[in-house]
Amino acid sequence: MREIHDLSFDIDRFLEDAARAKQQLDVERWREELRPSALRLFAARTRKLPWSRALLKLVVRELYPDDLFAELIGNLDRVPRQRWPQVVALAVALRYSWRKDGLARIVKSLQVRGIDSSPVKQHARRKRTTPRSSHPTRKSRRAK
Repeated sequence: MREIHDLSFDIDRFLEDAARAKQQLDVERWREELRPSALRLFAARTRKLPWSRALLKLVVRELYPDDLFAELIGNLDRVPRQRWPQVVALAVALRYSWRKDGLARIVKSLQVRGIDSSPVKQHARRKRTTPRSSHPTRKSRRAK
């Protein structure tokens, strides 16, 4: 009985190894032979592809924006075509802004005017321009 169990285990392992080997060969054939010609054909057929909402959504989805994207842009189905460059730019900015210098690189490469490359400096500058008399903690101190 043990020999039959060992034999069936060996056959199962052999079949699994064969399936894995075939899958690996299929992947290699796809990458080396089929993929380049399929993508050449794709490139030729999409040469005059216009911007579409489907393409916009595909690009945004590939950039994996976080919840802040939806807060800033809203529903992609309602964004007018003239704002699509902003949508893509924001999705890219969200993707690379996890580090302080990431957003600065995006601002610089897109030549977005009126943005200090350092959000920390910009935040500090906004605080400084707040009139002292309107600051709530300062009023309460004077009232005492």
